[in-house]
Amino acid sequence: MGKDDMIIESAQKWAVNLEWLAANNRSLSTMAKGSLCAKCRKKLKIDQGEAKAGDVLKAVKNCCAKSPDFITSGMPLHESMFRVFLANGNQPLTLDQISNHLNDRRGIDAYRTSATVLSRLLRNDQHYGLRLVPD
Repeated sequence: MGKDDMIIESAQKWAVNLEWLAANNRSLSTMAKGSLCAKCRKKLKIDQGEAKAGDVLKAVKNCCAKSPDFITSGMPLHESMFRVFLANGNQPLTLDQISNHLNDRRGIDAYRTSATVLSRLLRNDQHYGLRLVPD
């Protein structure tokens, strides 16, 4: 990848693509449940059945994402990136913005969250539905 390609790529935005998830038989609600804190799991009665996706996402954004252990350095990068999007309501982000969020939360392994590494991981994602947002 040349310098011009990297400039173009750094301006591109990414998000969780809900259509991709649906086409690949994945549920955002089910995937997001794993990031709920104990208080929200109890409040939404997660162990008793299917909570509404909107309720799960709202709880993650408004409560769980504020916890210091929502994203940690011991967590796989793909999961960390997915949680960044959960925390910001799935608003599209550039590679630099994703990197900044991860550096703030993961701290010690900033070299693993460079735009180059993140680009490679995002382009190869086959689980979380992390995709480029069309211009």
